[in-house]
Amino acid sequence: MFEEYLKKLEPRLKELDAEIEKVKAKAETSRSEYKEKYQDQIERLRNARERVASELAIMREEGSDRYEEVRKDVERTIDDLKKGVNEIIEKMRKAA
Repeated sequence: MFEEYLKKLEPRLKELDAEIEKVKAKAETSRSEYKEKYQDQIERLRNARERVASELAIMREEGSDRYEEVRKDVERTIDDLKKGVNEIIEKMRKAA
């Protein structure tokens, strides 16, 4: 169960990483007044992504002992990341 979860999670994380990079690239080309604001939000997204990586490292080290607890934290953080990316994209769309 634990290994299966990790296998399913990897493509989701890669997709999130790609979305974050896409938002970052778009922010770099946005108007200067928004650029700094977006960069701060993107930095928060990256920090959240790093938390996911840390949680996964814990999960790998401790195995299935804390699987359910860590899985819930990881899922919650991934949901927050998706929301954050979507919010930034929507703000950029409105500002354009």
